[in-house]
Amino acid sequence: MAAVLPSLLLHLLFGLVVLFTPPGAGKVYGQHTISVTLLFEHTAGTQPLELDKVYTNSFSESFSVSKFRYYISGIEFKDTITGKDHLVKDRYFLIKEGDKASQSITVELPQGKYHRLSFLVGVDSIKNVSGAQSGVLDPLNGMFWTWQSGYIMAKLEGRSPASPLQHRMFEYHIGGYSGGHSVLNKISLPFPEKAILSRETFLHITVDVNKWFDGVHPLSIAAYPACTTTGKLAKDFSENYQTMFAIKDIGTQ
Repeated sequence: MAAVLPSLLLHLLFGLVVLFTPPGAGKVYGQHTISVTLLFEHTAGTQPLELDKVYTNSFSESFSVSKFRYYISGIEFKDTITGKDHLVKDRYFLIKEGDKASQSITVELPQGKYHRLSFLVGVDSIKNVSGAQSGVLDPLNGMFWTWQSGYIMAKLEGRSPASPLQHRMFEYHIGGYSGGHSVLNKISLPFPEKAILSRETFLHITVDVNKWFDGVHPLSIAAYPACTTTGKLAKDFSENYQTMFAIKDIGTQ
């Protein structure tokens, strides 16, 4: 009987602990996940971008955009508590002006404290050498060179009186995934302030198309109305448009 009583007492104490432990207590940091939505807001300078509307770049060249597309992949969030990068694996997104749904990306990551977002503008080299894919990587999206293995990482087309080409067109199809002329750019965007992503969160990211012309290199439409092959000019354009991204604000709605 003496041996049975301690056992009964232990079971009773265990039951009381379970009964009075509040829900969620004792859960280890990082086990909860939340959804984070990236909202890409296209602009031309400070003005919202609209297809076929006329804008002016830093060279005083008026222009309109008929097509603006780019790939986003390799999304990562830097965690200030654990020091880890939370990578969104094997997901590729094609952002297209004129397609509002494509400009919203929702991902899942552990609840935590983050201070930086990074992502690749383009499609990683492994996918480039794996042939044509499906989904957003399908060649039918017009972002794959059939004459040369590889994806167009970003595309900008339109018209400008400054262009010497027929019909005053300008056309930039930027690609190249290897060697010194690789256009694959890792974008790193610090948050306006350290953010605790404890619930559904929205990151508003502005994307300024004017940066294509002067982000790093001066590339006027008059001097460079087209770029549709790999090489130094494509790399220069890629270094320009990697500066077009900025986090506008972080909110919960």
